Amino acid sequence: MDKNKLFGTDGIRGEFGQWPLVAPVFDAVSCAAGKWLKKKHRRKQYGIIIGKDTRFSCDKIEQALAQGFAGNGITVYSAGVIPTPGLAYLAQVMDVQLGVMISASHNPAHDNGIKFFKQNGFKFSEKEEREVERIAFNLLESGAKPQRAPRKKIKLINVSAEPYLEHLKQCVNNVDLNGLKISVDCSHGAVSSYAEKLFSGLGAKVYVLNNKPDGYNINCRCGSLYPERVSKAVRQRHSDAGCSFDGDADRVIFCDEQGNIRDGDYLMALVARHFLTKKCLAANAVVGTSMSNFGLEQFLRGLGVALVRADVGDKYVLQEIIRHKANFGGEQSGHIIFLDYATTGDGLLTALQVLRILKESGKKASRLFPRLKKYPQLIHNIRVKEKRDFKKMPRVWEKIQSAEKALENQGRLVMRYSGTERLARIMVEGKNNKQIHAIAESIGAEIRKEIGC
Repeated sequence: MDKNKLFGTDGIRGEFGQWPLVAPVFDAVSCAAGKWLKKKHRRKQYGIIIGKDTRFSCDKIEQALAQGFAGNGITVYSAGVIPTPGLAYLAQVMDVQLGVMISASHNPAHDNGIKFFKQNGFKFSEKEEREVERIAFNLLESGAKPQRAPRKKIKLINVSAEPYLEHLKQCVNNVDLNGLKISVDCSHGAVSSYAEKLFSGLGAKVYVLNNKPDGYNINCRCGSLYPERVSKAVRQRHSDAGCSFDGDADRVIFCDEQGNIRDGDYLMALVARHFLTKKCLAANAVVGTSMSNFGLEQFLRGLGVALVRADVGDKYVLQEIIRHKANFGGEQSGHIIFLDYATTGDGLLTALQVLRILKESGKKASRLFPRLKKYPQLIHNIRVKEKRDFKKMPRVWEKIQSAEKALENQGRLVMRYSGTERLARIMVEGKNNKQIHAIAESIGAEIRKEIGC
């Protein structure tokens, strides 16, 4: 872990108890964010709101951050367990200047993270993260003790998530889901207390699974990374559709009534077609990523819609949505951003949008989802001990160049490191399934030799 850096691609993230998720960093970051806040906003009183998912370490991190903020004279509100987009929404509508989400999204329970949101609901920019990071490192290196309020004097002001749930309903005009039967995998995460209430409140019959968080079972062989779980439930319960959320519910994966899994590419194709029909697709464009399947690009092209490719990560998708004056985009992983209604990927909002389209169509989900001609795509993850530039590993780079030549005009190769885990990701896409497996294995073998662990 780089001890000269706190923020990664999605806030601060790591294994709880290991750098940077350690007590001195919690103290320094809360104090630094407080100082940054007071510099940006000149006012008599300041407030921040903290939200969290269901990991065992969330309460400890929340308490540590709250002490740091309160020690700097900032009123601390707690939204408790809430989806990340819910926290972003509350940061927008409440009289607070900062939102803090404690979550590691789809990562396992031993990981956690800290994400900052501005009062407009958007995540901190990289520049803003660097500013807070600089102040935090100055505090850490000086040895000065950051101001902390005594634990006994901390009183968190609890805030309800109800305004967020009402906002979600309004986004789909309180659509009547009566007659729909859906299966929902909550991943033992932040949506566990909200999914059934939201969907059944709109009239759907809901079968919920994996909604009993114990602090350690979040994302454990369930949720959006294991959509086969809800697929099985859909077939057993004869549901009309199924949806799987991740730990903080900023993403969702669907399946139709036959149990066919429909990832973010399918969701974007469905929504883009619907928005085009309703004449509400801005800029005649959809923003995807380098991981979006070529089949999605071909489908959109057939509609006369451009696919703009961003780097992987919802903040990069958001940047391109704004830059191209679009209003919709997302990732294959199920992060979907509806900029007219939300400032970040929102699994519940995406689910409601898809269910509304399903209900209004009167069709079976299997008939509704577009028939994408998806190219075979393989994503190969290699656990690594360091994230070395691929070009600086001659044998690896040679394999990459050879693969790109072999795939020319017939497919794509995307090489990247995970922004949140020590993983090298190899994405190979092409017409020949045997070829893409051979390429992934060949490059993966060289990476293991060089930096594997």
